Amino acid sequence: MTPERLAEVVAAVTREESINALRAGFPDMIFTECSENDISPRLQPVAETPAALIYLITGVSGHCLEATSDLNVANGVIVASRDSDDD
Repeated sequence: MTPERLAEVVAAVTREESINALRAGFPDMIFTECSENDISPRLQPVAETPAALIYLITGVSGHCLEATSDLNVANGVIVASRDSDDD
C-alpha cells in the first residue's frame, strides 16, 4: 500500500462510507470493521478520523491476517469505530 492509497482510504472513512462501499471502492484490499475496544491497546492506529481509528492488516503469510504498521506489506484495513461514550 502506498501513502497515497492510505490517504484515499482515510478520506473515504472520514466521509463515513460503509464497509461495503469501501470494499467496492477498493476491491483489491481487505476491509473489516469493529469497535475500538476490540483492538489491543498495544496496536497503534496509522490514522484517525472523528468516527474511527484505522489500522493496517496483511495477509502476505498466506495463512492468517495480522496487524502491521508496514505499508509495504499491508493489503487491508481495520476500521475501528470510536465508542460514543468517550466524550
